[in-house]
Amino acid sequence: MVMSVINYAMKLFSSAATAACPVCGLKSAQPLSKIRLNQAMLCPGCKSLFIFQRQFE
Repeated sequence: MVMSVINYAMKLFSSAATAACPVCGLKSAQPLSKIRLNQAMLCPGCKSLFIFQRQFE
């Protein structure tokens, strides 16, 4: 039981999503937890920091 809770938590926090850098446009995998918490992410291409902004249509 305890292991299943730990495994669930690890899976939840280690999930990744694709985010595009607003400076260079490079799409890269970023931790889903950073996207959810609006934390700064580092672009692996141009090394700029950015916060992923969801586009609502």
